[in-house]
Amino acid sequence: MTSVLSGGVRDSINDALLEAVRKLGVDGEVPDLELGRAKVAEHGDYATSAGLKLARVMRQDPKVIAARLAETIEVAESAATAEASGGYVNFRLADDWLRRLVGRIRPGYGARDIGHGERLQVEFGSVNPTGPLHIGHGRGVTLGDSICRLLEFTGHAVQREYYVNSDNTQTRRFGASVFARLHGFEPPEGGYTGDYVVELAEMARHDLPGIADLPEDEAEPKLRMYAINKMVERIRATVARVNVRYDEWYYENRLWESGLPQEAIKRLRASGHLKERDGALWFGDASDEEEDRVVIRANGQPTYFASDLGYLLSRFEQRDYNRVVEVWAADHHGYVPRMKSAAEALGFDARLVIILHQMVNLKEGKMSKRAGRFVTLDDLVDRVGSDAVRYFYLLRSPDTTIEFDLELAVTQGSENPVYYAQYAHARLSNVEVAAGAQHPKLPQTANVGLLVHPWELDVARQLAFWPDVVEDATALLEPHRSPPLLPRGQRAERAPRGGARSGVNKGAAGAIPGRASHFEDCAGPDGGQRAGKDVKEESIGCDMARARLLPAARAWRGSGHRPLPAGDRAEALPDGRGGRHRQPRAREPQLHPGGARRRLRDPRAGRV
Repeated sequence: MTSVLSGGVRDSINDALLEAVRKLGVDGEVPDLELGRAKVAEHGDYATSAGLKLARVMRQDPKVIAARLAETIEVAESAATAEASGGYVNFRLADDWLRRLVGRIRPGYGARDIGHGERLQVEFGSVNPTGPLHIGHGRGVTLGDSICRLLEFTGHAVQREYYVNSDNTQTRRFGASVFARLHGFEPPEGGYTGDYVVELAEMARHDLPGIADLPEDEAEPKLRMYAINKMVERIRATVARVNVRYDEWYYENRLWESGLPQEAIKRLRASGHLKERDGALWFGDASDEEEDRVVIRANGQPTYFASDLGYLLSRFEQRDYNRVVEVWAADHHGYVPRMKSAAEALGFDARLVIILHQMVNLKEGKMSKRAGRFVTLDDLVDRVGSDAVRYFYLLRSPDTTIEFDLELAVTQGSENPVYYAQYAHARLSNVEVAAGAQHPKLPQTANVGLLVHPWELDVARQLAFWPDVVEDATALLEPHRSPPLLPRGQRAERAPRGGARSGVNKGAAGAIPGRASHFEDCAGPDGGQRAGKDVKEESIGCDMARARLLPAARAWRGSGHRPLPAGDRAEALPDGRGGRHRQPRAREPQLHPGGARRRLRDPRAGRV
């Protein structure tokens, strides 16, 4: 496999750029030349401000530097040409190279060994097992699983974990609610009122003989664990329907049985991070009045923060993960500084990564698990299908609040991005079917020379960008950056026939549905109507060349990885913060800061 395919065309351009800089006489450290995708299609596919960046070092006019670089740069395999524009150097991917790329793509294309086998744990979707998963929980489950797929695709050894809360305030209320229903009473204040609680109570009556005769203080712990186990079984089945699996379902009570929280508390006492005040044990300075830093309450009852202290030891010391990625809903944003402080106090700060995602609102009204008013994830999958559910969740950046419109999700029309994508896939699949039916002996090698239309080469460009997308999405742990091909295309202007592209960043592959007639032109029932050429011969080659784009796209998921849709970036609010609750997602350093060959510019860098 060539260097371009294994490292991505951006790496190849970057190597050529650095080599050209050295040829111009620049020694020592080279400044960040800001190589990236061109924002305007007319400027090419990639661009660098090298002329401006090197002006101080070389003491020359930026325009002169850019012109000299453009004349010197030679990209491997002639993949791109360079041209100067002011102090910038623009790169255009060569049409012939794009055609060759389409013919060389195989399953696993874009995979990068970024992780080198690094052991990572991703803990996600760990909602209290006090009820069925609803559509709000589905976002965290899908996001976490997509991060795992991305990390596995890039050479990391990933462990997926669901942390089962089994001994906190909410689960005790859950147990008390089941006890109340068992005896025909209403749940206590703050308890759970859904019909599923009644169902659990009746199941417990049958499966736990004599449970109804026990006093509440004896029956509640048994009912709680019984109900939690039943809900875990249901959650396990639900996530499986959206193609999510976990390697470990880690129960909170295991921590206390192994003495890990006790050990963490002992260490923090010794280091001076725990103070006693008003009969309770607090994490932090004695003057800190923040209530949610309580570790042990005055009544001797540990908080869930105490369990989390032991959970840090479990993962970083007992199980020896190099890094841990936790995916939380945005309503836990206040817990991030506390966990970061605890990890730092225990010596794990740089190894803990926390990702927040915004909430999911139901267009028909607010959901509540306690009140039993919600749309379950199972109901959603029943209505729209598992692939559509995953696609819908990943259309947007985690920064963006989703308003889930059930009517839109089941609409069969172009206004539904999921249906639009499925429609395009069906049309592409029919190309293969039609070609196979008309020409049983298709050539083994596609005649990629027949890919001449601008929109066809735009599809090839998206394939060329794929390794870059994988690298960036991995560095930032943002799987929504993966190309959607269709949703962006719905918003893109279509290039005139034979004209220039309307914009690299628009997702030109979205033009496929609008250009479906091109498939029909070269594979019609009569073998095609191209004047001046052998009709049958061209039809065979054209079928293969067109159909080749679909297997190339399938190569993305050849190793179990699915191409994931991208989303719109949430704009910062006037005060510099973002998100529905004006709480930005916590920014984390990339997993491999030493492995990037250029610094990636993050549009949210100023919003922390």
